[in-house]
Amino acid sequence: MKKITNKMEKLYIKVDDWKNFLKGKIKENRIFAPVENNNFLFYENLNEENLEKIVYDKARAVEPVKIFLYPIKEFVVPEIKNIEKLVVMGVTSCDLRAIDVLDSVFKNSDYKDPNFSKRRENILIISFDCKNPYNSCFCTLVGVKPYPEKNFDLNLSKIENGFIVEIGSEKGKEFIGKDTRFYQVNESQIKQLEEDRKKVEEKINEINREFDIKNFENLKGMYHTEYWQKPNDIKNCVSCGSCNFNCPTCVCFLLEDTSTDGNFKKVKVWDACLFPGYARMASGVSPRPTLFDRYANRLLCKYWYMKENFGIIGCTGCGRCISGCIGKIDKRRVLTEVLKEKVKV
Repeated sequence: MKKITNKMEKLYIKVDDWKNFLKGKIKENRIFAPVENNNFLFYENLNEENLEKIVYDKARAVEPVKIFLYPIKEFVVPEIKNIEKLVVMGVTSCDLRAIDVLDSVFKNSDYKDPNFSKRRENILIISFDCKNPYNSCFCTLVGVKPYPEKNFDLNLSKIENGFIVEIGSEKGKEFIGKDTRFYQVNESQIKQLEEDRKKVEEKINEINREFDIKNFENLKGMYHTEYWQKPNDIKNCVSCGSCNFNCPTCVCFLLEDTSTDGNFKKVKVWDACLFPGYARMASGVSPRPTLFDRYANRLLCKYWYMKENFGIIGCTGCGRCISGCIGKIDKRRVLTEVLKEKVKV
């Protein structure tokens, strides 16, 4: 097998060589990777003990990647001086697409979040191909492939006894350096990669064949409560905010002033638009007094407001809002029913 230079876009490395490569990297980097617990994947800080537990051939982790870029709670004042450098492995394409939304809100808008920008600079993302999607996954319905296309520094695709490593940035190229354990991919490996990706895409399409949610533009203007009272699923919502907090693109927050005499502190905390008090004003009046109003606002935000404001749908099809819902609400079914009602009108 012919060794290659760093100028190559796709490389190949054997499984054992990759593990040894990582062993060296964890000595000088703080690395998080997905580890399985009760059939679900959670990010863990890597060390030599859990290095063998990394899962490369499943789907996305329970936590969205935004927890590394936009923490649940952080200081705004006093300013955070030092933001550590991180390597995050196992990010899948649904979360990579979500980064576009986060960038639009916190990095590329008129009002920039300096902490977010620093974290974007200090994170190196090693994404994985999605190999075994959950029944709640629906990325292809919202135009997202089950394999990364951008926003990664390195991408790993498991094949045979190794990985195809795609270099997505200069940062990723520097992370590999001149390590001679990486080789040039051959045509049969590329062919296997393409076949594997096609199978996963077909599987996701089969999982979602009963749902029809392609015409998102028809949701524009559908804020009238009567549309959202018809799907029975919505009535099971308990306004817990799980779908908000699990979502990789939800960006709402509130500011808490925790100051005391001579000690001024302001904290930014995630908020949830499904909470009854989310839009309540000082007078006690709320523009979204009912559950149906709030639920409609959440979905319209994803498929209408974000599209108009940022040019991108605010849903990546990760399915976390479905799998994490206490009320067992399947958003795909809700959208299918609501869009059918719009067609009738």
